[in-house]
Amino acid sequence: MMAAKKKEKMPVTSAPARVHARMTVSEIISLYPQVKDILTEYGLHCFGCAFNALETLEEGCKGHGFDDSDVENLVTDLNDAIAALPPRPQLLTLTETAARAIGEIAKAEGKLGQGLAVISEGNGGFCMEFRDSTQADELVFSNVAVPDICIYATTMTLSHIGGSTIDFRDGRFKLDLGAATSDCACGGNCSCK
Repeated sequence: MMAAKKKEKMPVTSAPARVHARMTVSEIISLYPQVKDILTEYGLHCFGCAFNALETLEEGCKGHGFDDSDVENLVTDLNDAIAALPPRPQLLTLTETAARAIGEIAKAEGKLGQGLAVISEGNGGFCMEFRDSTQADELVFSNVAVPDICIYATTMTLSHIGGSTIDFRDGRFKLDLGAATSDCACGGNCSCK
């Protein structure tokens, strides 16, 4: 049985949509973990489901008996909640362990001296690529103990993951969303170009 949904309303959002029905629940939760309560209010507990990375939000909703207006209302409520969130800090913290791991990869790929750009993709995911220099609207971050290893991120990317810490644990890079720790002595305003 489907849980009670919110009242029918006109989809009016003043802020640009950050979430859309073609995103997977996994993508939405990874970018905006604060919206789990809204999904729960709609009777969706997809953040614990094995299909949350395979099905789009719309597909998951339809599988739970939602009609098109229910999906539109959910997307509107998600975007309204996201728009009401306080802005994320324009900061990334790079742990010493992660900086050294990036340095090893750069050395192995012949990319020493290049920065690693963290790029927000249209589907809500992120990719990384080595580049010689920053591009427009990118800020530069490094770790004080390994200042020659830099991370580049645009303000758009930081609007999703700003205040996060990039770490390297268990043989993998981890993005810890939330308040950043201050491994970087300059407070994130590094420049190692």
